[in-house]
Amino acid sequence: MTCAISSLPPEVLTGIFKFLDVRSRLKASLVCKTWFQILNCPQLLCDVKIQFSGEVDETIKRFSRMTRPFQWFSFCRVIISSPVVEFLKNYSSQFVILSFSECEVIDFKSESKLQEKILHCDNLRILDVSNTDIAFLFAPILNLTELKLCKYSGLSDYVMSQFSKSLSKLEKLTLGGSVVFQEEACKRFNVTEEEIQTNPSHTMLSFVCIKMLIEKNRATLRYIDFLYLRLSSEDILTISKIEGLKLRRVLFPKKLNSIYVERFCENQLSLVAVDFTNSLYVGDNTVSAVIKCLQNVQEMILYNEQRIDKCIIEIFQLQYLLKLDLAFCFYISQLSYQKALLNLKTFKLKHLNLAHAKISDDNLFKLLKCNQNICYLNVTGTCISNKTLNMICKNLIRLECLILGSCRAISDSGLTGEFENYSDSLTQTPLSNLKYLTELNLNKNYLITNDGCIKAIRFRKLEKLFLNNCRGLILSEEFKMELKKQNPCLHGFNTSY
Repeated sequence: MTCAISSLPPEVLTGIFKFLDVRSRLKASLVCKTWFQILNCPQLLCDVKIQFSGEVDETIKRFSRMTRPFQWFSFCRVIISSPVVEFLKNYSSQFVILSFSECEVIDFKSESKLQEKILHCDNLRILDVSNTDIAFLFAPILNLTELKLCKYSGLSDYVMSQFSKSLSKLEKLTLGGSVVFQEEACKRFNVTEEEIQTNPSHTMLSFVCIKMLIEKNRATLRYIDFLYLRLSSEDILTISKIEGLKLRRVLFPKKLNSIYVERFCENQLSLVAVDFTNSLYVGDNTVSAVIKCLQNVQEMILYNEQRIDKCIIEIFQLQYLLKLDLAFCFYISQLSYQKALLNLKTFKLKHLNLAHAKISDDNLFKLLKCNQNICYLNVTGTCISNKTLNMICKNLIRLECLILGSCRAISDSGLTGEFENYSDSLTQTPLSNLKYLTELNLNKNYLITNDGCIKAIRFRKLEKLFLNNCRGLILSEEFKMELKKQNPCLHGFNTSY
């Protein structure tokens, strides 16, 4: 007995609509009044981003008749004048995510006008402000959990103090784009906490003000991004020593000496993620010292040709590691990988980037066979074989992103699972067994052909496919159309030379 979809209960339809992407959900809401009512709820609209850019006065007027409870709004290069502020004021209780980038605020210099236009965003959780002087328009944001302030030269103690007055639930803080008046300079010029509270500077950003914000939110703050903030090494260490601060993640300023990263980790034993990407002079000793004090680390990023080698043995001892990025770490030798695999204790990886690693195919096979929950895998430029790819297709069934660029040994057999010299050690498994794959990159694989791709690239969820510089392919329109037919979600099809 068949059942029409319109006869399903609302709660069942809600569950079905959850699986649709944003565009499909919005289209579905136009089908009928019933579907519109079901889809017109915060649960199904929370990831719909409403973006305004450029001249928006007319758009704002039309949008002011909005009845849907959208939660995410973005303003880019918008002149924030009376109509825009009025719109913000009218819908302020609806906002959960709000971002402003390169906007100019005008017409609100007088105190009387300012009091009329104060924004009460009691449900706001995430605020992202980039090069926009809008802090003075906000009333206390009591429930904010994530604050991003990238003001370039405009970030000041005044802006910081305006946002920080009422924060009590802040979990994630990003500051960037400004020169910080360092702690020693603050002492010389008598910049104190009292002065900042009563008369904060409109032109200067002081370390004292940053420290005050972090200290005030020490109980809830778990992530700090200082990547584009020019803090001194000693100021970074001072932050790490704040009593009661228990960070889980931190992005350090660019070109911070790795010894300070090491000392920071020694003071913040709650860290579960360490990113050495922008640090200077990272070597085996630094990584080993960090691992010694952070045995529970879940993410380690050493991307960018860091001079590490033997510490890979200790990295592969980390039992809770979920994400490991060793892309372009050319100094790790094949012998070190081999030794690391002899006593492997890392079995929970979900994200692995070994682009251009010198790991042997046998050792790569062992590592991947022991980590079958991987969702993201990048083995670009490695000597991965068809045999290892076949094992990936059989065992790593949770893969969502597979990057196999410049893997010169990969041929049609690896894609299709059809081996001429079949043995009992191989279960012939095609690439299409990876049911959850959304992105596949086969760039610069010279041995794959049209026949192999047509047989193997068949995915219900594949959205992005890269076939650049594959010399064995004839990129005819017929070939492209057949791939699109076999992969209904494909929209990032890249086959240019």
